[in-house]
Amino acid sequence: MFPIGPTCLTPLKLAADVALGLPAAEPLPTFADQAVCIDPGPLAKQEQVTGSYTESRTTEHFYMVWDPSNRTLDAAMLDTAEAALERSWKVMVDEQGWRAPDQTESCLITVILGDLEGNLSGTGGWTNVQEEGGVPFIVLNTDWFEDGDAWTESLIAHEFNHASQFAYNVFWNETDWWYWESTAEWSFEAPYPDSDTWTYSLASYFDAPYRSIHSQVGLVNYGHFTFNVVLAEQIDPDAPLRVWEAADADATVSTALEDGLGTPVPELLALHTAHVAAYDVAERDAWVDTVADFGSSPFTETLDSFPANGAVEGKKAPQWGGQSFFRLEGEPGSDIHFHMVGEAQVNDVDTDFMITLSTRNEDGTITHEMEATTDGRGGVWARGLGEDITDAWVGVTPLGRIGERGADFIWTAEPGLAPDPDDPLACGCGVSSPSGLLSSLLAAGLALAASVSRRGSC
Repeated sequence: MFPIGPTCLTPLKLAADVALGLPAAEPLPTFADQAVCIDPGPLAKQEQVTGSYTESRTTEHFYMVWDPSNRTLDAAMLDTAEAALERSWKVMVDEQGWRAPDQTESCLITVILGDLEGNLSGTGGWTNVQEEGGVPFIVLNTDWFEDGDAWTESLIAHEFNHASQFAYNVFWNETDWWYWESTAEWSFEAPYPDSDTWTYSLASYFDAPYRSIHSQVGLVNYGHFTFNVVLAEQIDPDAPLRVWEAADADATVSTALEDGLGTPVPELLALHTAHVAAYDVAERDAWVDTVADFGSSPFTETLDSFPANGAVEGKKAPQWGGQSFFRLEGEPGSDIHFHMVGEAQVNDVDTDFMITLSTRNEDGTITHEMEATTDGRGGVWARGLGEDITDAWVGVTPLGRIGERGADFIWTAEPGLAPDPDDPLACGCGVSSPSGLLSSLLAAGLALAASVSRRGSC
């Protein structure tokens, strides 16, 4: 059995906290030793976790409690949970520099190990606070412990990262909650680098890559741990932490990304798009295996004959920060021109697109290019597909903050002779111009809104 529910219910708890409003935490006395500041009995009732939590274990930073009749827990599982809690603290706080959860200089973090039932049975657990600036608490579903130590460890590390996140007291707007989960889902590989329990999250993202970067549908907000993977591998291993550290009370994730990393958000979204399109990450093989195991694929189309054309529209049109991906497989020596025309306005918001091209060279290295559209029009050349390059991937992502309504576009992929990259005025030869095939598609009414620009370009 493997978990198939949400990793945690923390976003739902955030929603309740925002709706109800949290009182400010009162200053605590300095105890000689850390104290149990949250009584597990009333806490369990508040969180609707059944059981009498009379068994306990105290560690350096945590107060673990469980019901003596818990049908899952045994001594080995308790040892694993204890070790995972303290290892998460050691790696994230002591080594990486994440903030220690609030009030933990005085309080132990209460951790309920519960045999969750009913509508809570599918979740791995959650982390929350009872007051702003107060010590957090963690609820863990011990059913997940039955799936092996890797699931126990990664779940606990994920939840502990949430406990640290509360100490920053930022990203409370609903459109920013995705970053709580994408960060926590990314974080557990620091204490557990060999843990690949993100597979369900990755498959969920690959099943719907068109969804907005801030979507919380299904597990896609967990699947956007891939965004942090790319930031950590391409910008700075501590990039996600820098984002949290850069935020103040009024910050959005977007402003924190730019302040913390010094890179405009559109460039970060394009970087994510390019690397995901080609699976160009350190754990590429594990990503490939996940796709095979789940039968999922992020590709809108795999193209192996040219010319080709089509439309991406409606439900599967990419939303803000979402993507459409194409894989190109051509004849030896072919130059392939991928061109698109997209909606210039969605939900009364102007938008252009970023087109990314990722190519695998003969030596196995992967290179990336990015091209912004003008009035929704643009294209990229895959030069020497099948000869100089062995694989090519194209990604399309809207740049306008259009929310969770997709931006329709039409596309063509045609063979031709690529322009000289050293001649900025050169146009490719042998391909239909936008007044040719693309205009024919527009005339055929392939579901693009009338706002699509028809301005010509090379």
